Amino acid sequence: MTTQLNPDMTVMLEVPGMVCDGCAEKIRSALTQIPGVHKVKTKLWQKQVQVTFKKETVSEKAIVHALSQQGFDAAAA
Repeated sequence: MTTQLNPDMTVMLEVPGMVCDGCAEKIRSALTQIPGVHKVKTKLWQKQVQVTFKKETVSEKAIVHALSQQGFDAAAA
């Protein structure tokens, strides 16, 4: 019997600059365009973004970089 490993990874990022629905939409739009990102959930009031992605395709560092290109600082929550 073989065990399949889940190739997906989920990270929670703190995004202090996410202050409105427009910011949240901009973040969701930017991150969902990255190949390998499967799901993006924004938590506006907590200023957090939960990202599920295929770790063989994209890294957490690349996701943080994509946020910085949109004008948002991010760090692991």
